[in-house]
Amino acid sequence: MTDSEVSSDRPNKPASDSDPLNKTPSDDEPPDQPASTRNFKSRFRVRLQLIGGALASIAAIGAIAGGLVGYWTVWKTLRTDVFPDKQQTQREATARPNIAPRLSLVVLPFANLNNDPEQDYFADGITTDLTTDLAQMPGAFVIGRGTAFTYKNKQIDFKALGKDLGIRWAVQGAVRRNGDQVRVNVSLTDLPSGRDIWSDRFDGDRTNVAALQDRITARLARSLNIELIQAESRRSEADRSRNPDAMDFSMRGWAKFYEARSKTENAQAKDSFDSALRLDPDNVEAMVGKAQCLAADVNNGWSASVVEDKKQAIDLIDRVLSKSSPSARAHAVKGNILVFGYPEEALAEYDAALEIDPNYPTAHGSKAIALIVSGRAREAFSPAQLALRLSPRDPVAFLWRFWLCHAHLHLHEYGEAIEECRRAVNLNNLYAYAYIDLVSAYGTTGQLEQARQALAELNKVRPNFTVQAYGQLVYAFSTNPQFRREIDDIVDGLRKGGVREQ
Repeated sequence: MTDSEVSSDRPNKPASDSDPLNKTPSDDEPPDQPASTRNFKSRFRVRLQLIGGALASIAAIGAIAGGLVGYWTVWKTLRTDVFPDKQQTQREATARPNIAPRLSLVVLPFANLNNDPEQDYFADGITTDLTTDLAQMPGAFVIGRGTAFTYKNKQIDFKALGKDLGIRWAVQGAVRRNGDQVRVNVSLTDLPSGRDIWSDRFDGDRTNVAALQDRITARLARSLNIELIQAESRRSEADRSRNPDAMDFSMRGWAKFYEARSKTENAQAKDSFDSALRLDPDNVEAMVGKAQCLAADVNNGWSASVVEDKKQAIDLIDRVLSKSSPSARAHAVKGNILVFGYPEEALAEYDAALEIDPNYPTAHGSKAIALIVSGRAREAFSPAQLALRLSPRDPVAFLWRFWLCHAHLHLHEYGEAIEECRRAVNLNNLYAYAYIDLVSAYGTTGQLEQARQALAELNKVRPNFTVQAYGQLVYAFSTNPQFRREIDDIVDGLRKGGVREQ
């Protein structure tokens, strides 16, 4: 039930002008003020001065390697004290979908200028990594890869694109490979006007694609008048594979995984990742990719050994997290492995992913089902809606619609559940769980003819479906008593809807 790629906590209250912490200490403070208060204000003033000085130094030294450590230290301080809520942009965009955030963009699939369709994966890999990098800019709202790739090889009306996705900018480009040499053309388009406002060309060696992507991302960030926080925006170059053949296999694996809708395609993606790891056992992208495929096997019932596949996937991700700089995708994959059986631990992983990349739609979407399984269905709406706002045409958008349906069903909001499940079915009429929830909702509300029709559709997809089989499956998802009480009601609805017991 998970898709294998918002914190419910309330945002910290922003300091106001009347907040004592925002007042500038002065020499005429009352003499009877406690020494501890004066000392605190003094320390706070010094701290702000230090932060300001450090930022000024960083601006001066720019990309000098020696400054990056200090840059990261200051950013951690600012992230906690000045920018306490990295997901504010995403929440505002969801609450006001008709107002495009200032730094809202989509990275359109890069064109493959080689006459060899087999090289598509290389251009797709550049597109995907650039999307990930740009999504980590503070204040950015980046449309998910899944939606972006629905525009591949299509003529685009840029003004219409901006209105459809609720964004202001589009990044587009083209890739040409000649042996080990790579040329990438990139442009930034202002969607309301349809005009390119920036373009550049980058030449490099495919054995060092990481450095090439760094240059593209850094220049694009400057053109948007945003200071890219390098310590958070990319994995360190040392963790990227320097073996181009292994990198090729890894990129092929991800290309196949993104289009995977079956056990066969998932196995093909896993084979590519295995090939990459045979050539380079420390290839981070391949380790994450293989773990993702194993999680998909387990969660879709394709695994021949659930215990062994889960263990192998966790081992791979833990290796990545122990050696790599922060990886949103690695944390999200670990969440996908844990969500059924250990939903609270999965929530911690999704939150870790969103702390690194607030624009990660599948982490938002997966968090929704983790909340439901944790007995917190009321909190599931926000992350599922955020996923749909960030990537409205994503190939797995049907899952996010289903999770909205499922949350409503857990809360006995049957009309809303039926509406969302109908939307899920319209996006993917082969998804069995949407029909299951429809049968239960119709059965509970006495709409027996509609329940019979939904059950007929369910039997086409899952001919041997029974109440007993469903109960055995979902009760294993969580021991949370609230979740299980809600499942009891769903199971009762299935009986009323005409599903056979066993």
